[in-house]
Amino acid sequence: MLLVSSASPQDKIQKELDQEAKQRMLEREAASALHRFKLRLKKEGFYSGRVALNVWRSTAIDAGTFDQEKYNEFKRLLYEKSLRDSMKCYEEFILEESYHDANICLQTWRMHSKELGTYEQAEYEALKKRLADARTAKASELKTTPKAPK
Repeated sequence: MLLVSSASPQDKIQKELDQEAKQRMLEREAASALHRFKLRLKKEGFYSGRVALNVWRSTAIDAGTFDQEKYNEFKRLLYEKSLRDSMKCYEEFILEESYHDANICLQTWRMHSKELGTYEQAEYEALKKRLADARTAKASELKTTPKAPK
């Protein structure tokens, strides 16, 4: 018994063309996702950037264009930006005497510096002490300020 393939050469060519078109589409999606990540890195915060980075990674893997070294570099840039933003946030909230918010910024700085491998306990302790001193000074100021008559 002889089996004959029912697929014509035309079907094979169409399938190859469909595969090529799908590959081009995947590559375009990965390039677009990379572009969106770079925009978020410039203009937005950490979590938005992290989501965009993960979307790029996923689309690049699907397209077969994923580069682990590029990913590591982008992740490092994202975390470095977060460290700068966290310190700026910490400073601003201390000036505004919003100590709870300053502490949240400090904790974010701590977590992300650990992720990058740049965490230094002494620096963290100094920042924590500065925050505690600012809280104490504000509390002392409130105790010594006479209340206005009603």
